[in-house]
Amino acid sequence: SSYESIEPVTSPDNSTVVGAIYVRASMESVYTGINNIILIFLTASLVAGLLGAVIAIFISRAITRPIDEMKQQAVRMAEGDYSGQVRVYSPDELGQLAMAVNDLSVKVEEATENSESERRRLDSVLTQMSDGVIATNRLGNITVINEMAQEFLDKDEDAAIGQPLVEVLGISDQTSFDDLLENPDPMVIETNDNSEDYDTGDDNSLILNADFSLIQRNSGFISGMVCVLHDVTEQQKIDSERRQFVSNVSHELRTPLTSISSYIDALNNGAWKDQKLAPQFLGVTAEETDRMIRMIKDLLSLSRMDQGRSKLEKELVNFNEFFSYILDRFDMMLKKEKADAKEDDTKVVKNYRIKRIFTSKDLWVEIDTDKMTQVIDNIMNNAIKYSPDGGVITCRLLETNKHIIISISDEGLGIPRKDIKKVFDRFYRVDKARSRKQGGTGLGLSISKEIVEQHKGRIWVNSAEGKGSTFYISLPFDPNETGGEWDEI
Repeated sequence: SSYESIEPVTSPDNSTVVGAIYVRASMESVYTGINNIILIFLTASLVAGLLGAVIAIFISRAITRPIDEMKQQAVRMAEGDYSGQVRVYSPDELGQLAMAVNDLSVKVEEATENSESERRRLDSVLTQMSDGVIATNRLGNITVINEMAQEFLDKDEDAAIGQPLVEVLGISDQTSFDDLLENPDPMVIETNDNSEDYDTGDDNSLILNADFSLIQRNSGFISGMVCVLHDVTEQQKIDSERRQFVSNVSHELRTPLTSISSYIDALNNGAWKDQKLAPQFLGVTAEETDRMIRMIKDLLSLSRMDQGRSKLEKELVNFNEFFSYILDRFDMMLKKEKADAKEDDTKVVKNYRIKRIFTSKDLWVEIDTDKMTQVIDNIMNNAIKYSPDGGVITCRLLETNKHIIISISDEGLGIPRKDIKKVFDRFYRVDKARSRKQGGTGLGLSISKEIVEQHKGRIWVNSAEGKGSTFYISLPFDPNETGGEWDEI
């Protein structure tokens, strides 16, 4: 394309046109220049835009990278990982925030470790405690229960956690959790376990003393409760046995004293003049006096054992010969009683036969012969006392599992199952009237139990009503132990 222009030429006074000027020029170069300028501008704009975008990306990355890293660190901290650190890129506000996050991570880690350490220490303390400990939330539901409390209440942790405290303790019919919050006084709780071990005679129920304390914040808000359980079963048992013992001693001494007093009063009132009654009254008085003396001696013997002042004088003996010697003595006593009865028709002799079943192996055992003789005498006398006339008393001696077992069986009336656990209690008698009549103190089996336990052994009884009783004694025995001839007593 081109550019054309015609302009008139006039006279100086502009009155006459004297000519014309015709101009014609090509526009190609102008358009080319303009196009070049536009191209340059567009290119510069594009380059500037790209550079701006790149710069913006770098700037945004510089801003968002530390923020993203702080976010990731926060996520790791929430998951319990405090090992990472946020990189500090600059000392500006973001850099200061990154340093604050790092400091927070360290402090939270330290606080968590301290908390975990305290938790482990608390768990260790709760585990090792001899008392039961239970903690609840503010609603009274259990949140913590240690092993001893689980054992006391016969509940595992899974079954107890989340359950109401008053229900787990079995006191929901006596009180409520709200009542405990208002009046957290101690309580005595008896576990409802009516099972009984007839081999040991142990009642498996427990008596627990429960102490309650509130978990209270500084503001006064109650967030829960702690219950501490103390096992006072043994203490209660000792107190009960002490009271029972005093009552029994009083009763056992009162009976012969009453009898003695009655006969002495009768003698004072003139019975001493009666040549037939006076000797009888004096004889009964002497017998009752002897029984009191035996009882007091037995009580003193038990007292020495309880206080640990009764020492054993052990020696190595052939128990086969030792046991046989004691049984031979009972055979001789029976023969003598029969011989005396032939001379005195008024005497009544109970017939019995001793059957022996011994191992053929010599069993050498360390025992105090005097005290062990007392044990066997007590059991044999009871077997004879409660056996029917003509009954068989079976005595066995055998070896098993590094122990010797002595058993003495009778064919008497036996012991009621409910009373088996009481046989070794002080002053216990199956037939009280019969035992007193025959001069028993009610302490023989208690003394026997103490003596056997002094020998690190065990004594127990199996019995069935109407079928007799068998008393067992187990004593430690070294199968490799041998000795010389045992000297007869």
